[in-house]
Amino acid sequence: KVLMASDYLVSGESFDIMECNDCSLRFTSPIPDSKEIVNYYKSDKYISHAKRVTSVFDIIYKIVRKFTLRSKRKIVKQISQKQSGMLLDIGCGTGEFLKTMKQSDWDIAGVEVNEKTRRIAQTNADSIILDTNDFFKNKQKYDVITLWHSLEHLNTLARFLNKISLSLNSNGVIMVAVPNYRSFDAEYYKQDWAAYDVPRHLYHFSFEAMVKLMEKFKFRLIQSKQLPFDPFYVSLLSEFSVRKKHNIIKALWIGWKSYWQGRKDAERGSSILYIFKSSQ
Repeated sequence: KVLMASDYLVSGESFDIMECNDCSLRFTSPIPDSKEIVNYYKSDKYISHAKRVTSVFDIIYKIVRKFTLRSKRKIVKQISQKQSGMLLDIGCGTGEFLKTMKQSDWDIAGVEVNEKTRRIAQTNADSIILDTNDFFKNKQKYDVITLWHSLEHLNTLARFLNKISLSLNSNGVIMVAVPNYRSFDAEYYKQDWAAYDVPRHLYHFSFEAMVKLMEKFKFRLIQSKQLPFDPFYVSLLSEFSVRKKHNIIKALWIGWKSYWQGRKDAERGSSILYIFKSSQ
């Protein structure tokens, strides 16, 4: 056991954060079962599933998203070396990223667990969005598979990674973005770090933990970089929503320090984008 964190969004319940001695992967304990976990997403404040703007954090999130969507599209094209291709976004939320890629002539598909959110994504991206069962039956192969802050939510992690490895084209890439518990903001806020987000985040990664995990499924790392907006956003959430201190100056200062550490060394980024190819 490393620490105990609380669900600041829905229930106020406390959960242990455990760490594997061998691989340094951290995980939430106890992990709610598939029926229980649904209740922890039932909040108007769960921004990635929301369409309406209801708070200052929603506004910040939506503004930043406009920039990050363009950045994600650019990265996909650069890494895949394709101007168009087949893309699957796992944990696609309301489908904003898929919509952006479709506008750039990519053939798109998404996976989304939440039924209400899935319907929104289908309309928004004008595409079929698969539920989990359909994903595991799906035989299609893709040039790019993305998981933008979704891997940490998957309760059947090994099953998903096995399926992903079978769903990539021979020269395909997988792009995974997750929070990094070795970042400066994580180490500063400790149990109040908003990106622990228990129990919705079932797994918690460091650079070492992510690379070791993906190697088990025959993926090799080809590139990594920090996501530049995340240290500021997570620090603001940690200060306001978790600590309830409303100290914007401190939050921005912690975010700035974390950003610069991540800029010098991606392994210290608040959130890291990992790009993998199959090593098989």
